[in-house]
This record gives sequence, structure tokens and C-alpha cells, in this order.
Amino acid sequence: MKKNALVAITTAAILLAPNVNANAEWQFGIGTGIGITNYDGDLTFEDGNKLDVEYDQNDFEGGFGLAGFATDGTWVINLSASMVEYESKDTIQAETERSKNNFEQTGAELTLGYVAYREGAITLTPYAGIQYTDHEWSFKSSSEKVDIDDSWVDGVIGLKLDYKINEEWAWNNYINYAAGDSEGCLGIQTGVSWQWTESWIAGAYVSFESDEFDGEDGNAEFDYDTDVTKLGLTIAYIW
Repeated sequence: MKKNALVAITTAAILLAPNVNANAEWQFGIGTGIGITNYDGDLTFEDGNKLDVEYDQNDFEGGFGLAGFATDGTWVINLSASMVEYESKDTIQAETERSKNNFEQTGAELTLGYVAYREGAITLTPYAGIQYTDHEWSFKSSSEKVDIDDSWVDGVIGLKLDYKINEEWAWNNYINYAAGDSEGCLGIQTGVSWQWTESWIAGAYVSFESDEFDGEDGNAEFDYDTDVTKLGLTIAYIW
């Protein structure tokens, strides 16, 4: 059964890191968030058959996300993991046949950043790391059944730009690119973070991803090409 609910998402850990001066003591944080995610793309098989990959909050079945960071103001370590599942039911073939497809995505990312520039309110942090993505996708109707399961490991590089508005508020932006097993995944994000106490920091963000994967499951070769838009809120405890 479909549920109208907000998706539990992986926290954008690079959005949660507090404002820390250079050469400060190490600080740590752990957090999670909620948000709305929209997938818009397609799954194309080598024989030319193409199936839609379109999901929003109305198709949400379940999910979770968790992220953590550690920083001394110069080095920033980020680790995040998430899982999300969607289910869609449609009518096909002149509205005489019902179909159901299920999509589950699991991911994890580990990055290390270095504060390369800090002047006034602006901080620039390039980062690099590794990213893991797993897709399980199934399609079922009275005449056909397709099951796809594949995973990819990519290297990821990126740049984060922070603008310190005041002692509590900051404007956070990043752009990154991942490639390796995949054909290339580009991500862009912007948002604000609010550290209202010494131990708590919250954020709000919007992000866009363009993902291109090719894979093989059994005898089925496929290309997965989709755009992902996210709008979310995050919260983290820091110490």
C-alpha cells in the first residue's frame, strides 16, 4: 500500500559541520533528516526496451538515513549511509493490464576534506572519497517479470563552499562528481545551517543529482539514467 509520507534520507553530513576555527580541537557529530525526493528517468535494456523510473513521495514505502562527521577545522571526515524503497502501480497496454514495480536504493559514502581557503566569512573545502550504490529494481505484470540487481563503487571528488552569515547561521554549498563503476554522477546542493546551541545544529537544503549507471544482471544489460531532486531538513548532535 502506498503511503503519503516524508522520506527518511541520509543526512548531508557536509551540510552539518559546525563553524570551527582552524587548529581547533576535534569535534564530532551524528545526525539524520527527513525530506522529499523525486526521481525522473528511465531504464533502457540492450534490446531497446525502455521502462520509466519515476517516483515521488506518493510512491514511498520506507527508508532511513544516518550520517556522521569529525573535524578539527582543517580536516573534515564525513561518513553517511542510507536506504530508500519506492513502489509504483500503473495500468498499461490500453488500460487492460496492471503492473507493479519496486525500486530500492542503498548507498554509503566516505570522504575526507581539507580546508584549503579561509578568509573572512568564506571557507573552501575540497574533498575526495569513495561512494557505494546498490539498486534493486523489479517489474511485474500478468505478461512479464523483470528483476534487476546491481551495485557500483565510485571515486568521488567535490568542493564545498561555506559562507558564515553570523555566529549561528551559515550558507552551505557543494558540487561533486563520482565515477568509476558508474558512467558518472553529478551532484549539486545548497542550503543553510543553524547552530542554535553548542551541541545541536540543524539544516535545510535542496539538491539535484544526475545519475548514469550501466550494469548487467544475468543476461540482462541495462542503462539507468535519472535525475534526482531532493528537498530536506537535517539535525545533528555535536560534541
